[in-house]
Amino acid sequence: MSQVGARGKFELDWEYLPESCLFIVLEKIHIPISQVQFGAVSRHWHSVFNTFLDYRRQINPVPLLLIPSKKSTTKRKLYSLQAKSKVSEIEFPKPYTWRCCGSCYGWLATVDDSLIITLSNPFEKVSSINLPRFDLLRIEYTPCQNQISKVFLSDDPLFHPDNYVVIIIYCVVNRLAIHKSGQKNWIYIDKDQDHFTDVIFHKSLVYAAGNLSHLVSFDLNGETSRPPKLKVFVRPNFSTNRSYLVKSSMENLYSIHRYRNLDYDLEDDEIDTPDTTDMFKVFKLVLDDESGELVEKRKVNHIDGDIVFLGDNQSLSVSALDFPQGQPNSIYFTDDIFELGYSLFGPQDIGIFHLKDKSFEKYYQFKSSHKDLPPYIWILPHGRLKSTLSN
Repeated sequence: MSQVGARGKFELDWEYLPESCLFIVLEKIHIPISQVQFGAVSRHWHSVFNTFLDYRRQINPVPLLLIPSKKSTTKRKLYSLQAKSKVSEIEFPKPYTWRCCGSCYGWLATVDDSLIITLSNPFEKVSSINLPRFDLLRIEYTPCQNQISKVFLSDDPLFHPDNYVVIIIYCVVNRLAIHKSGQKNWIYIDKDQDHFTDVIFHKSLVYAAGNLSHLVSFDLNGETSRPPKLKVFVRPNFSTNRSYLVKSSMENLYSIHRYRNLDYDLEDDEIDTPDTTDMFKVFKLVLDDESGELVEKRKVNHIDGDIVFLGDNQSLSVSALDFPQGQPNSIYFTDDIFELGYSLFGPQDIGIFHLKDKSFEKYYQFKSSHKDLPPYIWILPHGRLKSTLSN
């Protein structure tokens, strides 16, 4: 609305700005607490803020947990953290004899005993993508499914079929290989660079992290047939932890270190208890705006208020505004592959870690019948499917 001022000129009534204008303002505010303060200005602004949140939650769904079943080797159930129940079932692209080694943009990556990697999207009616045959000579030991440990996508092949990049972590020493859509071969990173555990595409660069602080970056925008040149920021310092790279909803980059309790009986050479996670540490990576080089790695007790999902998937973060059932600055984690396999006790290393008080809690109760089945895995379907899955 507008009013006529003392001099006969129209003055804008800020309290009743059109909803479309207020939406534009809200989209420019990236700090959650500032968005909440926006909604507290007036009843009208509060109503617009709630409408804005409903819209965001439709296009920014919370990851779902894929759970295996004893009844079928090709189907998995989807568990919703928001509904706290199983909400649907999907047809898995391959039987459980094929290992699922990652999920990105709703796509599942599976690998067979010949190390052939297939990308499938169980949420869309699209054909699977068979990636180029992997060079088995690159594997130093007998090839097995677990030697492809993770798969990452730069973009959704559904929307960018001719312009996406696949990066994998492979072999027992965790090296990197790259495939660009349209090419017939893999590009293999120098053998001197290994022990990587996570990869993220951030702005115009790729960052890769490894055992305790190992961090490199490289550019994929230049020469397409040769391995890119890596910039090494921190050299590996071997430890039993696993590093992840996460981009927050505020576009900040974080390195998360996961520490596990490895309880071995050295005399009998037997494992007495499951390997479990007993700590997470978070570091903010301050980068140079122009070069993308690491300026500072600072230990922090927050992830911009986000909720992070880690495991055998491309690391994900969700704003607390989009997932009100969760707690800000918390980490939802599942089993992740270590060395050549998972825990012999089944997918039991799952839970929530709260950075505020360093406490753990469960979000899903492990079932003993799942001991011999593949681990649970996070997957993020396309936003438009959220309403369908919730019904």
